Amino acid sequence: MTRFIAVVSGKGGVGKTTVAINLGVCLSNAGNDAVVLDGNLTAPNVGIYLGFPNPPASFHEVIKGDEPIENATYMHSSGLKVIPGSIRFDVFDDVNLSRIEKSFNKLKGYSETVIIDTGAGLTSENKAVMNMADEVMIVTTPEFAAVTEALRTIKNAEKQNKLVLGIVLNKVHSIRNEISVENVKTMLGFPIMGMIPRSEMIKKAQIMKHPVVYSDPQSEVALEFSRIAERLK
Repeated sequence: MTRFIAVVSGKGGVGKTTVAINLGVCLSNAGNDAVVLDGNLTAPNVGIYLGFPNPPASFHEVIKGDEPIENATYMHSSGLKVIPGSIRFDVFDDVNLSRIEKSFNKLKGYSETVIIDTGAGLTSENKAVMNMADEVMIVTTPEFAAVTEALRTIKNAEKQNKLVLGIVLNKVHSIRNEISVENVKTMLGFPIMGMIPRSEMIKKAQIMKHPVVYSDPQSEVALEFSRIAERLK
């Protein structure tokens, strides 16, 4: 049975893609046959972050029925399997949302765990992708606007009868945050699965096109990703 976990948020720029790819590597390193799927159909970033900016076959072609899922799967040097999206401007116009469910069905049995990086907000595309997941993980930063949008996303996930695993608090400042961790937990009503500190290590890893758990596995930020991955088991 394939496990589908959507990494979601209500606001852009909170770090969903970073969380998704690093958790994918952690699961893969632990012996889990994991794949990270770029489910952000309008602004895919997984391939850009990992060095596959313009793949010959992508999840968009799978949705359109032009390519099998195997042709759209790539292996990062970390050992992580990746199904990137296409950044071509014309490709999304041809994607029929009614085909999304059929495309996700092709992933059943393909891997043990599918980590889905989603787009921000509650667009029809994002709702369709989230609906294919069994579980959702909420990513937010300790800022009022981000937490407010995260709450809206949680309500939508509950409306779709999805299991909300918890909250990943990203870009946490060591001195002062706009909202305290306890207040975030109270506002959202779910446990904090992990707190990722604001770190230059992540930016450096992005420049190298690597997840930070691969480029700097003993850093505090990488170890926190590992702890979050442990909680997914």
